[in-house]
Amino acid sequence: MISFKKLIRGKTGRYYLLLLYLAGVTGFVVGSLLFWGPIRWTVDYFQEEGASEETESFVIKVFIVLILLLAGAISFFISRRYWESEKKSKKWMIYVPTLFFVGVIFLWMNPQLTPGRGMRTENISLARISFVFGPYPSKEQIIQLKKENYTGIISLLHPAVVPFEPKLIYEEDAAAKEAGIEVIHASMMPWVSQNISSLETIKKLLVEGKGKYYVHCYLGKDRVNVVRRIIESQNVAVDASHVSTYRTLNEINNFAEGPLFYLGKAVYLLPHPSEEECLGYLLSGYAKYVVSLIDNKNFENLEITKNDSALYSAYAMGFNHHPFDLVHFDYIKLNEILDSVNFLPKPLALLVKTTRAAETGMLVQAIKSTFAINRLKIENIFKPGKIERMYPNIFYGNVPDVQQRKELFLNGIQNLVFLSAKTNPAQIGNDSGIKTHFLKDNGKLDSLLFNGTWYLCGATLEQAAKRFSY
Repeated sequence: MISFKKLIRGKTGRYYLLLLYLAGVTGFVVGSLLFWGPIRWTVDYFQEEGASEETESFVIKVFIVLILLLAGAISFFISRRYWESEKKSKKWMIYVPTLFFVGVIFLWMNPQLTPGRGMRTENISLARISFVFGPYPSKEQIIQLKKENYTGIISLLHPAVVPFEPKLIYEEDAAAKEAGIEVIHASMMPWVSQNISSLETIKKLLVEGKGKYYVHCYLGKDRVNVVRRIIESQNVAVDASHVSTYRTLNEINNFAEGPLFYLGKAVYLLPHPSEEECLGYLLSGYAKYVVSLIDNKNFENLEITKNDSALYSAYAMGFNHHPFDLVHFDYIKLNEILDSVNFLPKPLALLVKTTRAAETGMLVQAIKSTFAINRLKIENIFKPGKIERMYPNIFYGNVPDVQQRKELFLNGIQNLVFLSAKTNPAQIGNDSGIKTHFLKDNGKLDSLLFNGTWYLCGATLEQAAKRFSY
């Protein structure tokens, strides 16, 4: 068996090490250049044109694929040429990409030099205090802030975010001291539980502060949007002439604990997010409310819920907990939960511990089926007392006439089920768009709970209820 040392010392091992090194270096360089230029220009264009979030998400994914292809092609080409060349000067094939890498690092550490960078801002004003949000300011911009009578700068940079932010903090403090403007450090990490003290600094300023403040992190995105949410929770008006961008749940397919599901009506089902995921996709401005469905089966789940409640409260995010047991599926309880969250602010995130569990599919189908139904209009099709909602996606009532069948279909009912063997299919017809089923046996109907929307008729409510196990 070949040892790892021998493999590395061999020509093949060194070739693959070089390939990996070049792939990392070129990927970083290409990704940064595309981010500063084409990606930013394209996203700004689509936002100005009012394109859908799905379109923006697709474009970003195309750029990611392009970065991977370019980095792979460039690193493969240089690696092959390096090993095939006999010239002593071939080391420049490694030095040049490395120099580009160092140059890009320099630009990241000096954000005022990055291509296409501008002071895109957003303003929020209260009676005695106002905030302007944006990216890291250069020395010249700090001087300009002083000339415009800003009271101070609120920096969200954190010294633990190395290698960039400690250097930027030092330079900002020096520039602010020279300009004669105060810097308030409300340092925030990308890990949300460590930001509570910084949030208290912001909240205290809202109560006691006066004047005009410039708020920034590095690029003016996630951390800035978190602070923006805190301030907006005070019911202040937002001047959205230059709106800060934030990441949406449509831009990502998976969290660490499993895939995300769009359920309709601006409601998403998510696995419990990591702290980075929570900051980037929930707390930074897109989601308006969070509802946890995590059950209370064990101490770990109880701790998760306890921590979530404290966390979302600190970040001024609406939060409710409706424990739901995915294993022992209770459709009546699910119906009650969905009714209770129906009027909460949207977009809304429903949280489960993980979406990799087999039961997640049942939950997704049940909620999607429920959201497909216009419950109030369906109940008004018939006289009071003539229709019952048995499950979130299943109604029971009298045999509908032609017009009633059309209205059922238009309001989300996909299937009409006759439970009586006496019903003559020829008398019913199929002129409403709704699918008609005739069941002559007395078997269970549990499969209906997982697929589609249904209206049952042709038997008593008691007889229909006996056909379900739940």
